[in-house]
Amino acid sequence: MNYFAHPDASKRVLLAGTYNAHPIPTAAAIATIERLQMNDGEVYRRVEALGAQAETGVREVCREAGVEAVVSRQGSAFCPYFMDHLPVDWHDLARHHDAALDIAMRRELVEAGIYFFPLAMKQCSISAAHTADDIAMTLEALRKVFSNLDAAGKLVRKRDLNSPAQAPSA
Repeated sequence: MNYFAHPDASKRVLLAGTYNAHPIPTAAAIATIERLQMNDGEVYRRVEALGAQAETGVREVCREAGVEAVVSRQGSAFCPYFMDHLPVDWHDLARHHDAALDIAMRRELVEAGIYFFPLAMKQCSISAAHTADDIAMTLEALRKVFSNLDAAGKLVRKRDLNSPAQAPSA
């Protein structure tokens, strides 16, 4: 607490926000950290494994559907991008990511009872409450979503790199 009013201004910690350093949220934060450290941090290993399951599964479902996609993941947070490479910046996303497919996929998943944040390019988050069965159910729903989008003519499959590009018709 001394750093909030440290005599050397360059060492002061910013105190901004209604409940910063309030005893109740501080106690809740400490209790949360202690809970996360239980069993030698087992919860982190478990959500990491679930994140890996989701990443691998999303890639596989996209491959099965013929959808060009990459998955970026850090621990339990992941995001599929409908493009041929991981994005390097927002300009890259705007130029290469199939945002229409992303939005259509997310909306259909939400309608199917699977919550993917319903805006394109937003990360998905796995929590300690999720299970391997939840991930498997999500992947099965994703398969159905791609099948539905394909049936509706909204699924653009990745170009066959072995065939020559077709010239646009006049």
